[in-house]
Amino acid sequence: MLPDIFNVINKARFSGINNVPKVVPTLYQRSVKVFVSELNRIGKPGEKIAELHDLPAVALSSILQEMSLYPSLRRSLHQELSDPVLFMRMFSHGVTDRLVLENCLRKASLIGKPVLPDLATNYCRMVNGQDLDENSPRFERRIMEAMKLGNYLHEAGWCQQSMEVFNITLRLISHVKDVRLHKMLVLDCTQKLLRSEGSALLTAEADETCQSLLSMTEDDTDSEILLKIYLEVANHHFKARRVDESHCWNSKAMQLINESTAPETVIEVLQLEALYCFQTKHYDSGTLISSQAIHRARHTFGHLHRRYADTLYTYGVCLLKMNAISDAIPILLEMLDIITKLYGKYTPHVAIIQSYLAYGFYHRSQTTGRFDMAYDHIQKAIMLAKQIMPERRKIIEHFAEVRNMILKGRDDVLVAVGEIRATRLSDFQVLTIQEIKDKCAQVDAE
Repeated sequence: MLPDIFNVINKARFSGINNVPKVVPTLYQRSVKVFVSELNRIGKPGEKIAELHDLPAVALSSILQEMSLYPSLRRSLHQELSDPVLFMRMFSHGVTDRLVLENCLRKASLIGKPVLPDLATNYCRMVNGQDLDENSPRFERRIMEAMKLGNYLHEAGWCQQSMEVFNITLRLISHVKDVRLHKMLVLDCTQKLLRSEGSALLTAEADETCQSLLSMTEDDTDSEILLKIYLEVANHHFKARRVDESHCWNSKAMQLINESTAPETVIEVLQLEALYCFQTKHYDSGTLISSQAIHRARHTFGHLHRRYADTLYTYGVCLLKMNAISDAIPILLEMLDIITKLYGKYTPHVAIIQSYLAYGFYHRSQTTGRFDMAYDHIQKAIMLAKQIMPERRKIIEHFAEVRNMILKGRDDVLVAVGEIRATRLSDFQVLTIQEIKDKCAQVDAE
């Protein structure tokens, strides 16, 4: 009997058949698979899965992850993730559940419709319909969760939806009775609201919010708070195309940073300084400072992270504007890959990156006369923008202008302008904060 068993095992090994799974699934794992399999067999599109709301967060995470493996369940997955109660349970639970959630968001959006805008609408409707109980021990936690959600929406490219969440959060904060806590929360939320308004290109609204933010800190001497405010105001002015004002506020922020400052804050100061250098045509200094931001982001957060992608975006767009096209395109392609892995294909970020790639390929194709790659990228950008954010008419119109430029083909002016080659990022050493400050002071002196 024993030799027969060995013969069967050896036959399976050498024929490439593995009859015994390497890891035997537990009863819990089998239960999850059976539940989702039955859901796929008998579930009806548009029907809520009531059982999910009674599950602990760990079990909920397992079931949603299993659902994401079934293309036929993507609409059901989309519907469940759009439920703010269910979403916030996953969103607030922990890092592992957040990774599962983000994977599920990417898979659910493959029906051609992103989850986050629907979620934001449902969340705001839910909060507006609830009775406020400021004495509840969970009230402050609700406020912090709302700010995290607004921040996440903004990071994923949904700036108008994040504005709505932050405005609702400010209404919740107005009921906080502790004076010191109230001031701290209002300051934090107003900063985040200003960033969202600037990203949504609502300059007039952002100007009002900026003035409100500055009036809150007139008598403040806390360097950490002032650093955040100066940085936010600098960001706002740059988005409003007030470059000199932006640089003035960023210089104030630069004076306050040191080696103990949070890496994310240092990176943002460096990005704004690099943008100023490129705007004033100090290209070598801009490349040097960009390299410091990119290195710090990669070292602190890793390659697959929003902050690293953001530093690539800043540098890639600057390279385009200085006509270093061949250097810009690989940077933007890397960023597109990261953003797609983080948020999926159906996000405003993807449409905007596609438009920049179209511009880059259009410039690079002047010598060949073949504009098919540029046209392909801008068409994808326009179609995606119309599909996921039809309300952003200015952006869609701008994309259409880029397409018209590409359709015209060869531009003699662009042909006459020689392409610049940027210094490689790897050629720069990592500088200390003081060395960076000295370099920035040198640029200002020039």
